[in-house]
Amino acid sequence: MYRNMKEILLFTTDDCPYCNVAETILKEVLNEYSGLFEYKTIKVDKNKNVNILSLPTIIVGQKRIEGLPEKDQIHSALFS
Repeated sequence: MYRNMKEILLFTTDDCPYCNVAETILKEVLNEYSGLFEYKTIKVDKNKNVNILSLPTIIVGQKRIEGLPEKDQIHSALFS
């Protein structure tokens, strides 16, 4: 089995109203692959420059999905 084929990062803040929705969508997609992929949540400090322009942001390998993701966007990023 190929665990962690790509690094998957979810950038959020505590006060982001859409971040929980994005995490739910991400979990639903990843659950379809029976644990093949895992992700890490990174809390963004607004006072630090982390090169994240919008929240939520999901990074899958080299692909960046900003704002609320569509399931198809995540599926595509996992295998592109």
